Amino acid sequence: MPRWRARQVVLVLQLSSTVMPSALSGSGKPIESASGISPFLLYFMATACALVVANIYYCQPLLGRFAEYFDTSDNAASWVNICSQLGYGLGIFLIVPLGDRMIRRKLLTYMVGAAAVLLAGAALAPNIYVLYIFSMLVGAASTACQVFVPLAAHLATDSNRGRVIGTVMGGLLSGILLSRTLSGFVADAWGWRSIYWIAAGLMLVTSILIYRFIPTEQPAFKGTYRSLLQSLWALLRQEKLARQSSWIGGCLFGSVAVFWSTLAFFLEKPPFSYALATIGLFGIAGMSGALISPQAGRMADQRGSLFPMRIGLILMVLGYGLLFPSAHSIFWLIGGIVLIDMGLQLAHIPNLSRMSSLAPEARTRLNTIYMTSFFIGGTIGSVVGSIAWGLYGWPGVCTTGLLFAILGGLPLLKKPVPKVA
Repeated sequence: MPRWRARQVVLVLQLSSTVMPSALSGSGKPIESASGISPFLLYFMATACALVVANIYYCQPLLGRFAEYFDTSDNAASWVNICSQLGYGLGIFLIVPLGDRMIRRKLLTYMVGAAAVLLAGAALAPNIYVLYIFSMLVGAASTACQVFVPLAAHLATDSNRGRVIGTVMGGLLSGILLSRTLSGFVADAWGWRSIYWIAAGLMLVTSILIYRFIPTEQPAFKGTYRSLLQSLWALLRQEKLARQSSWIGGCLFGSVAVFWSTLAFFLEKPPFSYALATIGLFGIAGMSGALISPQAGRMADQRGSLFPMRIGLILMVLGYGLLFPSAHSIFWLIGGIVLIDMGLQLAHIPNLSRMSSLAPEARTRLNTIYMTSFFIGGTIGSVVGSIAWGLYGWPGVCTTGLLFAILGGLPLLKKPVPKVA
């Protein structure tokens, strides 16, 4: 590998190690042990979250390379990303609720270990159709990161629960964004299969560390798996706020998925014609969302959930306003990405926090309901974004993403969102 590429990879890894801690804590300072969870365990969970969720986003900068390697269309290649998102949504609904029924350490170890095997399968995929299958299965196994969120809430105290959740969610977002950057550099240096082999190795090590460091706690739910899933529908029927939050979350992630799932196609063609390594760097532009996520939780505590959610949706709309003319200047594109990702977290974190406060004894299932809707929205956004790209190009992508953001904001215009104590 050329020395300049090696230096680029090292630079990205150094950047991630520098940005991650400040993004997770919000201030660059460790979380106090008084939060009911040690700083080491909290940062380990946040880092593990980042590594696991990255598995479903490594493919996004590589979609153009998939189309070239497998000699297929851009639309066919985009289904690798869609399958990852779909598998993630199914895993959240079918697997994550088990966190209320079995020991979470055991569940996490199994899921992350399975992800290692499945990533190796993706690395060996002989054609695009096999890659579809393994991408969906990797997405399902990678929902382990959503088991960490309610586990962190369980280990935290009431006074610091919001900040602890924000720290873990900051790690999750950092993994989403930095995965694109790392994937672009590694694939450009060693080929697209290499990132899957590296990810498989990371998952194997992570599963061992999870078994070593995650404490054992007894499950809260004693019923059958069928009754566990049935309780999800009961919660959704009983809680109007759960339905509203799920709709907003789905539209938010759908809006973001529209442009992230098509960005590689946009950047690899004129007027930019960027290489994979350069395309991957755009993930760093979205780190603004990771940096602001802890502050979003604090803002919701101080002024209620409505205030940051409205600001977040306004920022997303403004961000798409910058994306429309971005074919003329890369600075418009970067500015739009920063505003959209900041807006997403300002709306998403308070929205998730108020929903998780509805029934403390059912946090894993409430998280399941919300995140299932969140990633169903992301899958729909990826599909519709791909169609918009094929039919109308970048203006069609921007229009579609803007419509998703507007749809997400409609419930907030009808009546005030109640503040959850």
